[in-house]
Amino acid sequence: MGGSDYLTRRTMGIARIGDVDIHYETFGEAGPAVLLVMGLGSRGDNWTAISRALAGRGFRAIQFDNRDVGRSSRFPGGSYEIADMAQDAVGLLDHLGIGEARLVGISMGGMIAQELAVRFPERFSRLVLLATWPGGDVAKTPEGAILSELASLAPDDDRAAAEARLAAFYRAITGPAFAQKNPEILDMAIAFALEGVPEVDGLLRQIQAISRFSIWDRLGDVRVPTLVLHGDADPLIPHENGELLARRIPGARLRTLRGVGHLVPLEAPLETYGALLDFLS
Repeated sequence: MGGSDYLTRRTMGIARIGDVDIHYETFGEAGPAVLLVMGLGSRGDNWTAISRALAGRGFRAIQFDNRDVGRSSRFPGGSYEIADMAQDAVGLLDHLGIGEARLVGISMGGMIAQELAVRFPERFSRLVLLATWPGGDVAKTPEGAILSELASLAPDDDRAAAEARLAAFYRAITGPAFAQKNPEILDMAIAFALEGVPEVDGLLRQIQAISRFSIWDRLGDVRVPTLVLHGDADPLIPHENGELLARRIPGARLRTLRGVGHLVPLEAPLETYGALLDFLS
């Protein structure tokens, strides 16, 4: 499977990793590799704008669909851990012949990235964690109302109902007044998400993996330069989690985005890309 875009040297394919098929896209043919890991129920192509921009600055950006999302394998009747998803990611690097990469993860993708940095320290030279947490008892959990919004996201054949639920969820997890000030951006994000809504069972398997994730005791083993990027108005994974990570990971630096909620690249695209470019370079 393959394709290309002459403007950004875009390719796509399927990597067979054990018994898992991982769908991926790359942007750029040379330069330092950047592996971008997406969050709960979200396709890898949510990174496309940032991947294109990084490729334009000389990086080789790699984005992919986690298991149970997009065009990657489903696991009906099964279960897995964040560590299994990390194995998928490092297997993708092996498939592409990449020995070392810079690593970026958001939300659940940030949990996968932490696992990667701890388990495969020789494979990663820099780490960026966006809107994520260390899991376990130390993590600062969201308010119950946010969890109720998350639980209501099950896909529905009624597109209008699904759109309304997703809109309510996005309004709940973004920063104050973001939805009111940027309705066209929110509409765009909702339409994009509805192009490939994950199956209910797959979403639940990912949520269960998140609920069992705990890496606090191992974060002292992270040995790469680390940037923690977190909005101070994140209701889903509160800012205190970014502070915890920055304190626990040796030498990590915290950059707080004022007034920004959970959807960091959507709410603060210029700040996000600028921080990534500065740090990854």
